[in-house]
Amino acid sequence: MEAWRAFSRVNPAPLDASLMAGQWKEWFKCSHPEVTVGQADAAFSAREGSSPTGRYGTVAWYPWRQKAVLLLEEADFVEVRTNRNRNKIRSDEQHELAMKSVGIVGMSVGRSVAMAMAMERVAGRLHLADSDIIELSNLNRIPASVFELGASKLISTARAIAEVDPYLEVEVWPMGFVPEVMEDFLGGLDLVVDACDAPSAKALLRLGARDRRMPLVMETNDRGLLDIERYDLEETEDFLHGRLTAEQLTELAGGGAWTPELLDAFVDLSAISDRAKESLGEVGKTLVGWPQLHSDVAIGAGMAAAAARRILLGEDLADQRIRFDFNEQLSIAHTA
Repeated sequence: MEAWRAFSRVNPAPLDASLMAGQWKEWFKCSHPEVTVGQADAAFSAREGSSPTGRYGTVAWYPWRQKAVLLLEEADFVEVRTNRNRNKIRSDEQHELAMKSVGIVGMSVGRSVAMAMAMERVAGRLHLADSDIIELSNLNRIPASVFELGASKLISTARAIAEVDPYLEVEVWPMGFVPEVMEDFLGGLDLVVDACDAPSAKALLRLGARDRRMPLVMETNDRGLLDIERYDLEETEDFLHGRLTAEQLTELAGGGAWTPELLDAFVDLSAISDRAKESLGEVGKTLVGWPQLHSDVAIGAGMAAAAARRILLGEDLADQRIRFDFNEQLSIAHTA
């Protein structure tokens, strides 16, 4: 596990202060929507003058870019960055979410989930786990750069989050989600997201979530499949809505391989899209892996983030499997 914090408090004197003035005016306008430019300028001058150094702000240092940015201090930064969330997310809810911690395993689909959560500040702390690197074939669904080929998916995601919000606490597990890190990774979490492919990791996640009474969300993206698994509810005694037993998960966690029965439990083979069915028999023959489209991943990431947000805010979402098949909806002639 590694802590990931981009910023440090240093004297921002060498930096271009004009960027700070723009941020400050945004903050002042958020608090005083009818403010004039002159009033905002005067308030900024007064705020700088009240500082012992004569300057205001926090320097965020990004070593991978060899650049620093002068930003609003944390409370002001968060207020401005989440201002356009209001009132879809109310201020009191945003403060409550800032106290929450979420774990995400798998940084392929999971990267989009992590970014959606970071953009909305669904949590104040993120635990991320993945051991894979970025390959060229990943760039159909991972919004990374060709300059990052061969780089860690995990570090790429952590950097992307830090460039959006350096105040978010991000901790990374480069080994991936394996038995040796399970206790550390799940410790203190309020919710965990399964976005991984490895059957052992999927099993370990559910065994760990059930032991800790922790809700789990899994986004599978084909035909908008979303699983909400409420292991935090006392009456939830089974796994994956009764599709799997503890014995099956324990065997899978110990290194068991995918079987048709297990794959069916996770994705419901009878309900996958026609093109996914066509692809399933070709994996390892004419296809190197299971097909995924960025549009499906992006929609699914939004759904996972929304479900997680509502659970973290205490809404009574049931243990359930849901499908939001956008392509199916496009085939229906809806009346305008």
